[in-house]
Amino acid sequence: MSGPLEGLRVAEWCGVLGQYAGKLLADMGADVVKFEPPGGSEARQVGPFVDDVPGPDRSLNFWYYNTNKRSVVADPSTEAGREVWRRLAGWAEVVIEDRGPGVLDGEGLGYRALDEGRRELIWCALTPFGQDGPWAGWQATDLVALALGGAMMMNGYDEDDAPGAPPVRGHGDQAYHMAGHYAVQGILAALLWRDRSGEGQFIDAAMHEAVSSTTEVALPYWFTKRVDVRRQTGRHAAASRTEPWLHRAADGRWVLVFGIGRDNASWRKVKAWFQAAGFGAQFDEPRFDDPLNRQVGRGSPEAAEISAELARFIAAHPAEEIYRGGQERRQAWGVVRGPEEPLFDPHWDDRGFWVEATGEGREKQPVKMPGAPYVFSATPWALRRPAPRLGEHTAEVLAELGLAET
Repeated sequence: MSGPLEGLRVAEWCGVLGQYAGKLLADMGADVVKFEPPGGSEARQVGPFVDDVPGPDRSLNFWYYNTNKRSVVADPSTEAGREVWRRLAGWAEVVIEDRGPGVLDGEGLGYRALDEGRRELIWCALTPFGQDGPWAGWQATDLVALALGGAMMMNGYDEDDAPGAPPVRGHGDQAYHMAGHYAVQGILAALLWRDRSGEGQFIDAAMHEAVSSTTEVALPYWFTKRVDVRRQTGRHAAASRTEPWLHRAADGRWVLVFGIGRDNASWRKVKAWFQAAGFGAQFDEPRFDDPLNRQVGRGSPEAAEISAELARFIAAHPAEEIYRGGQERRQAWGVVRGPEEPLFDPHWDDRGFWVEATGEGREKQPVKMPGAPYVFSATPWALRRPAPRLGEHTAEVLAELGLAET
């Protein structure tokens, strides 16, 4: 088998918002056919491009988000093109689209028109704000979604560290990813229901709701105490200020320390490590034996002392030594890496995480790309095909649909 969803037929009419959902299904083995207008999906216009030369088949961003899919090109402004979409939706068990609330229905190409007689069809529509409600017709990018959903207000610099500093966006198309993940969860749940009942359904997947549901402790604090959390530099937002988690090492690099000695067994190991280097002599005092006194954010003098001594200890050692030493003592510590550094991490090489993809301009020099974030023992993940060239599979797909190429 080529994946746990092998044999599942999916029709996708998506740009930047919905394409990740299609990728996740395709990477799990589904046969995902991407419907594109003659100029191609707008996602093909997103850089970076191979050798910085724009082109519909040269977007590295598109290459990543469209692995294992097929591409069929048809003009939806013509009756022939609309018929291709109708046939494709009729072929599919699952449809994913991000055309906007009611857009396809208004053209006779949406769920309301195409589910007739197809009780088992699953149709997932991804939009910024959902199919109804006062914001349904509004537009949003990844950046806007992070702002409106609440996630951006929780990220950035603490007011005590940088007074007046604005919120900071988390990069990496996080809002699009959240929407895609939630959409796929909905589709998989709908497939389970269909297998039990024979009934498909329409899934209204809103990016705004996906983002808003990922704000960690912010919602519980507000619902239960009517308290807003505050953003804190390099650590979780919280209702009250906690001790710093970022510390500069002797080599100038930053180390992130998430907790220290939360249980007594690990505390004894950390304490011995500190004291062997001439730090933390006071940690033998009984007041440090209580784990609650050592917990950051509780306002205890012991936690403040530990944080201050930790900073001095880290400042006297190189970052990698702190990272390795902390991990040896079962502490969740790590070096703050630059975006390029994980590319050379032997851990990912050993796990076979990377794949090589080819495309226009890289026919003989494959591009290194992330593979799957999971390993299936019975249905291995595979890069069956790179992202499709624009219209690469048009003739093939039209033949399968019983249509002649125009």
